[in-house]
Amino acid sequence: MQALISRFGPEVVSLDPAKRAFFSQDVFRAGATCAAVIAPSSPEQVQEIVAELYRRTIPLCARGAGLSYTDAYLANSAQAVMLDLRALNKIEEINLEDAYVTAQAGVTWAALQQALRAHRVRTPFWGPLSGLHATLGGALSQSSAFLGSARFGAIGDSVLSIEAVVGEGEILKTGSAADSRCSPFMRYFGPDLSGLLIGDAGALGVKTRVTLKLIPCFAHSNFLSFQTPHFATLASAMSAIARSGLASECFAFDPALAAKRMQRASLAGDVSTLAQVVKKQGLLGGLKIISAGRNFLDLNQYSLHLTIEGHSHAELQANLQQLRALICPALQEIENSIPKVMSSMPFVAPNAILGPAGERWVPVHGIVPHSRALPCFEALHALYAQHAATIRANSVEIGHLCTTVGAQGFLIEPVFYWPDARAAFHEHIVEPALLAKLPVLEANPEARALVEQLKSACAQVLRAHGAVHFQLGKFYPYREARNASAAQLMDAVKSALDPKGLFNPGALAQ
Repeated sequence: MQALISRFGPEVVSLDPAKRAFFSQDVFRAGATCAAVIAPSSPEQVQEIVAELYRRTIPLCARGAGLSYTDAYLANSAQAVMLDLRALNKIEEINLEDAYVTAQAGVTWAALQQALRAHRVRTPFWGPLSGLHATLGGALSQSSAFLGSARFGAIGDSVLSIEAVVGEGEILKTGSAADSRCSPFMRYFGPDLSGLLIGDAGALGVKTRVTLKLIPCFAHSNFLSFQTPHFATLASAMSAIARSGLASECFAFDPALAAKRMQRASLAGDVSTLAQVVKKQGLLGGLKIISAGRNFLDLNQYSLHLTIEGHSHAELQANLQQLRALICPALQEIENSIPKVMSSMPFVAPNAILGPAGERWVPVHGIVPHSRALPCFEALHALYAQHAATIRANSVEIGHLCTTVGAQGFLIEPVFYWPDARAAFHEHIVEPALLAKLPVLEANPEARALVEQLKSACAQVLRAHGAVHFQLGKFYPYREARNASAAQLMDAVKSALDPKGLFNPGALAQ
């Protein structure tokens, strides 16, 4: 490693033990402690570093904000180095005429949308809730969905072109940008190479730039919330909404997760939250949240929350009317405080990686077709029933988030909370003011092992119901039951782009 320090400098290559240990953890676990943390400051420097590492046959794992819970970037060898790509944070081109934006891989979603807002444009999918820290490159590697996803799909549906460093330092450009005479304005020019690099868990190369579509910001928005005691009713409504294409965001909490969120949420009591709501929604929006307080949500019911947008007031009102006709009277309409607050503050500090009493937190998820949502949800609860006594004995709590992804996908995300000591990762990521308020819990290896068992069992249930996964990392099965020709093609692509197998070893291998 001294040779790397001599070439690139100690400001780029760090051997600090504490830094190496932190960069070798994610939300749930620690991998092998990496040999060094390397922080390139430009795409060109990434190319130099990758070429040097490849020449020396040193494994490398690329990391953005690090908010994975699936071993996404964790090294499986102490010889590996970690590439910290957060300094690749320049927005290089906002092209309003051709409707695209090109940015470096370390740009955060919050920074991107702030820059675009001045031009009254945005990307169709405009970020995960972790977008205050989450980067474009991380979202590409792990796939990502939420803001805008009900109407516009996941990140892959917004991509036009990707640039990555592959092999021994070669540059791969996809889409029209692969032709030196073309700008990155079109994704499709022959076979779709961009798709190979979306959701690859960093196994095929190190992403340095991405070009995304731009659309005009919607001039008008409003929000709807509903509740029902029955998941079947909820799922049916969410599926109808997804097929209608009328909502930009469509998500739901089960009673357990809603209770957790309300324990943490301040809503009417948080001055900064109200200030943001008033800034975006006007004084009336803030007053409605104050009047609703915490009593608008029945914590014994499932709650559904929608964001609706329109380019004109008439379009917005028509969408609201159609959605109410789809949903009512099956669900009861309630105060729309939750989507209103989330719209006003879409990107917040990742404090939710600890529960409201200092508990550890980890999710697992799958995206199923709408026809499988109800049987899949019921199968998950049958699994919990089998382990009910052990779950109670270890004080493990389970909630569920559901959201739709485009017209076809129904995402189910079981979320686990359990009493356990927080890790160095939490100490670095959670805001200090919140950490100071939370109790310090003792290590609880038994509960942690149970959560790991349940997490894996949930993934198996989801797969049995035909689920696919974002954030593959090294956790979700990728090759299991895969068509032989598809597996052979992926092996050939991996071999062509990474002949020594040095990019995030272990990813896409399970």
